[in-house]
Amino acid sequence: MKKLLLIMALCISFGAWSAGIEPMSTDTVIILGGKRIEVKESEERMKVRVYELTEDDEEIDDELVFEGHYKDGKSYERRKRSINIPLPSWHKSFDPHWTGFGMGFANFADGSFNINDINGVSLRSGNSLEYNLNILETSFPFSKKSDFAVVTGVGMRWSRYRLDGEVYFKEVDGVTGLLPVPEDMNYRSSRLNITSLTIPLLIEWQNRRHSEDFFISAGVVGVVKTISSSKVAYKNEKGKGQVDKMDGGMNIRPVTMDFLFQAGYDWIGIYAKYSPMGLFESGKGPKVHPVSIGLHIHL
Repeated sequence: MKKLLLIMALCISFGAWSAGIEPMSTDTVIILGGKRIEVKESEERMKVRVYELTEDDEEIDDELVFEGHYKDGKSYERRKRSINIPLPSWHKSFDPHWTGFGMGFANFADGSFNINDINGVSLRSGNSLEYNLNILETSFPFSKKSDFAVVTGVGMRWSRYRLDGEVYFKEVDGVTGLLPVPEDMNYRSSRLNITSLTIPLLIEWQNRRHSEDFFISAGVVGVVKTISSSKVAYKNEKGKGQVDKMDGGMNIRPVTMDFLFQAGYDWIGIYAKYSPMGLFESGKGPKVHPVSIGLHIHL
């Protein structure tokens, strides 16, 4: 107890000085959690007194509950009962919303936000999906009591664009385009598959003073392509379903970015995403911008 009070007295003295509280001569007085703590220092000794404060008819009475003297490594303490002095703390926790699993509808847009059937590329909107698995997150609040924080982390994304019509993506002479499916193929569907690593840089808001349940966040997400392929599903001569890889790579940008907005309540949220950069490298494929909207379960 005496070590705690001695350390606390030193901290109070320094805290009062740093906060601009002017002590009277060699005395420091601070009110904390219904207690008045007096620290008196001289060249010979330090004296700490703790008074419990009570209010009665607009007057404040005090009662001495602890007194300690410290001199030359020796101490003397006198207390009337045990005391509990709450020390101020900084609630540092900020529950960011990035990790978890999400699924949404994926499509292509142009620079004017027109959706689907862009530059000759048409998708089956209801069957074109993306899946997000975000595994790491961390946050950096703006200040001790701020409702805002910078959020980052790591995730994975699987995009499956289902083409409308009997066509598939393939690179020919360095340029990616749509080619018709061979006539002798019992065609069922074709899709463009892209697997990516995602790294967000978001600003998230939560009303931490009342409730952390509702949240809004927005920012950019860096996207690093890891695997891409063009595949066609068909029935073989035996009537069994079969999937063939028609091409890989296809001039898809290795590194790109998305604008992301998300909002939600507690563990569930919605998101909308748009890439200002084209899916394919400039001049090496159709000029289409990935766009999606979906639902995310936050863990």
